[in-house]
Amino acid sequence: MAAVGLLVLVGLQVVGGWVAAQEAGDAPASIVGPCSRTGDKKACVELLSGIPEARKATTVGPLAELYLRAIANQTTEAKAMATKLLATMKGKGVPPVCLQQCTASVDTLSNALAAFFSASADVNKKYRDLDGFLVGFLKQPPICMSVCPIRSCDMEEVTIADKFHQAWKMLGVAHDLITQILGTKS
Repeated sequence: MAAVGLLVLVGLQVVGGWVAAQEAGDAPASIVGPCSRTGDKKACVELLSGIPEARKATTVGPLAELYLRAIANQTTEAKAMATKLLATMKGKGVPPVCLQQCTASVDTLSNALAAFFSASADVNKKYRDLDGFLVGFLKQPPICMSVCPIRSCDMEEVTIADKFHQAWKMLGVAHDLITQILGTKS
């Protein structure tokens, strides 16, 4: 009976090791390498592995831009929802604090990403500018990140806050990728 138990245990270790190796093997080294030098390797690999263009990338630059585009998509969705919700509240008094704060935070991040993507051909400068923004932005979490949503928020406000929270979580990895670029280009 002990031999059967040992065979089952060995079999589970082999199967478990095979699954882990297969999961790690799904992402190309060109994604795993840069992602392993971020604060959240798993999230970085998962996001970038799902983007066909990322699988073809051979340097960190395109990976960082794809990651930033994913963040920009989050902020675009949140901004559209917030704008619509604010429009429905126009003339009905002061909007709820979380809606105001999250809209301001989304706008700030959205504007920084828009500036990055519309920047001139000086790649080093656009990365340095965004890095400078992120260093300051990440240092002091905005009220939307630290306080919202609160109990009085309706579902739309909660969704807007959640989208900002998702984008915020992604910013650390984006900053780590940008730091890798600046470290290799400076």
